[in-house]
Amino acid sequence: MRYRNGRTVMALLLLLAPAAARAQSISRADSSRIVDQARKRQSDFERFRQSRIPVERERSGGSCDQRIGRICIWYGGEDEARFPPERPETGVARRELIGVLASAAERVGDPWVMGQLVHYLVENGSLGDAERVARGCGLTQTWWCLALAGYVLHVRGDFVGAESAFRQALAEMPPDELERWVTPRYIFSRDQERDFGRLEPSERARRWELFWRLSDPLFLVNGNDRLTDHFARRVEAKNGERAESPQGMEWDDDVEETLIRYGRIVGWSRTHDPASTMGRRGGFSLQDTRRVLGHHDPKSRGYLFPPDFIESPSDIPPESWITAPRAARTWYAPPYAPDFTSLETQVGRFRRDDDMLVVGAYRPSVGVSSAETSAPGPSAVDVRGPVQAALFLVPEDTGEVAQVDGTEPAGVFTLRAAPGRYVSSLEVFDPEGKRAWRARQGVKQVPLLAGLVAVSDLLILREGASLPATLEEAIPDVRPGVRIRRGERFTVVWELYGLRVREPTRVTLGFTRGRPGFLARVGDFLGVLEPDRPVEVTFGDPGDESVQSAFRAVVLELPELDPGDYTLHLRVDLQGRESVVASRPIVVEGSD
Repeated sequence: MRYRNGRTVMALLLLLAPAAARAQSISRADSSRIVDQARKRQSDFERFRQSRIPVERERSGGSCDQRIGRICIWYGGEDEARFPPERPETGVARRELIGVLASAAERVGDPWVMGQLVHYLVENGSLGDAERVARGCGLTQTWWCLALAGYVLHVRGDFVGAESAFRQALAEMPPDELERWVTPRYIFSRDQERDFGRLEPSERARRWELFWRLSDPLFLVNGNDRLTDHFARRVEAKNGERAESPQGMEWDDDVEETLIRYGRIVGWSRTHDPASTMGRRGGFSLQDTRRVLGHHDPKSRGYLFPPDFIESPSDIPPESWITAPRAARTWYAPPYAPDFTSLETQVGRFRRDDDMLVVGAYRPSVGVSSAETSAPGPSAVDVRGPVQAALFLVPEDTGEVAQVDGTEPAGVFTLRAAPGRYVSSLEVFDPEGKRAWRARQGVKQVPLLAGLVAVSDLLILREGASLPATLEEAIPDVRPGVRIRRGERFTVVWELYGLRVREPTRVTLGFTRGRPGFLARVGDFLGVLEPDRPVEVTFGDPGDESVQSAFRAVVLELPELDPGDYTLHLRVDLQGRESVVASRPIVVEGSD
């Protein structure tokens, strides 16, 4: 089929006409004929596009890394970018199709036609025209017009506007459509989806909002682009239900699941395996062995909050939960920072009157830790400003987020908030370099009841820091990260609360192998230090003249431990009262 661009000008003129310009009355038969013609042209275009993709020899890769129905998925990494550029004649054919769809949209108010028109305008890079069409589409199904507008705004990078449009669309959707958009089908495992469906409607709605709030890749960027990208995928799924695709596959659940989990295709390639054309007896087979492959953004990673922790997010350990494609159930690549990296951090909680004081030290780093094999850990990366940096506390109850901002690429933040259950996020964003770093973990603290004693988290100071007399003196020297060289001398600080006047205490500090968990609760390690007698030091503390709280700082020398993951434990024993425990996971690195 031959395509020409003679109707491009007409198409652009039609795009400028408001929906109210559909003045003439068209019969139902004529409307059906116009829509059928538009469907045929859309199908013809996709077949033409497929025919213009260069054919390459079959790429090596073996069996599928993931199979969803008929679809085979490989984790290609940077190789995902190895697809040929689109041929010029394909672009000409797309503009021809846009003209046909624009003409049809002017004559009939059909959701399929309007969706395809917006889809191909976006694919063509004509985002201004696409937004004008979506905002003036004039369909009786207003929710679809709003969803199309949200789709365009998301692609443009206006995540705040996109979320607003999508939420308006949700408010106007029919119940059956709404059910598809606000359930975790495909993005949760089947067991997780089943458990989610058993919740009361109000609890489902609460957890759904909390899940997406905590899945926002970077709180420093306005809007929740991971949420709007999920809704944008829903728009693409709606458009794909009754449309031809470059791969020529009929729409079914496997195509929808692949789209919702892995996102939009950024390029196409076509392969051919000559060996597979040979028949069983050496002759040639007439079977067409060419295949069209869809490519995703090679920077894609997993950003969704782990559903296993959604019942109690503040219990999640200190991980960024940015997972590589092989470990991720869904993929996404933030357009503002494709190179997303974890952040070296150390976060601790302290008490100040009735508030919780959170101290967070941070430093961008590059590299991957291999402490178990004594390989070097992440090294500091040169980040030149201006940058945006912040510490966020996101409450489990979906209340207001507490935050403190800065412009330094490395440093220490302090933030006061009411006691409660939170997820903290330390973030650094380099907009010019399109790089971002973050580290998230659960943080929780309950008010201290009268008569009880409590201990803060342990904080490790930088090498060479002077011995502080107060936490305020120690804060500037808090180490960003928990990596300690074998044989290094370092300072550990903490606070005790609820003490009596000159109440004697017995303090034990020790190391155990492994990372059993962050901020372990009282009782978890009360017996750990005794049985195997690992490296430990015990001393008596006579207590202060004052009551309620005491600051302590101790200089330790890391023993000759093998490189790897360890936990530094603090146990405080008080006569006649329950012991208290604090723990800090550390990474022991080999000596220089």
